[in-house]
Amino acid sequence: MKKIITLISILILILKPLEIRSQDKDYPWQISFGANAVDIEADTNTSISEFFNVDGNWNVSKSPISMLSISKYVGENFSFGVGASFNSISKYATGLELSDITNDYFSIDAMLKYDLSELLAIKVLGTTFEPFVGIGPGWTSFSDQDGLTANFSLGVNYWLTETFGFVAMSEYKHNLDDIDEGLMLDEGGTMRWSLMFVIKFGKIE
Repeated sequence: MKKIITLISILILILKPLEIRSQDKDYPWQISFGANAVDIEADTNTSISEFFNVDGNWNVSKSPISMLSISKYVGENFSFGVGASFNSISKYATGLELSDITNDYFSIDAMLKYDLSELLAIKVLGTTFEPFVGIGPGWTSFSDQDGLTANFSLGVNYWLTETFGFVAMSEYKHNLDDIDEGLMLDEGGTMRWSLMFVIKFGKIE
């Protein structure tokens, strides 16, 4: 309970200075929903190639809708959002494997996102992608361990229409709490990959 209270306190500290910002986007609200994959093997010592070892490390959610988030534009290319995701873990970190055992994985996260599209628009074969970066706190429950995380995110939006599109995102979640070695099932951090539908709404006339 103390950890949840700590997370709520962090969110209040982040939100309080943002409440005075004015809206200057036509559609300030955004909801995203889709699937995610979790890599328990990832930590600060993981090589770039290992991050993309899909068959060996990625735990892909069985449900097509396993991640949901909602965010609001707060001005100056910044948005603030909260979200939740769930997964089932059967691929563990090297040396911490559990044979034929699947554990539930659940997380609640907040993110302060900065849109980079005005600085770094990405065009591939005439298609424009809008990159963004994000940081924020999170809380993760995994088997018998749970704790706060510091999240670092990188992603791109692709819009099919003015209000509908896709978002692809990768996030590194670094454990902030000390976890008993007997309960630890990761190596101090995890990667989460996600692909979601995005809908913008709340048009300001």
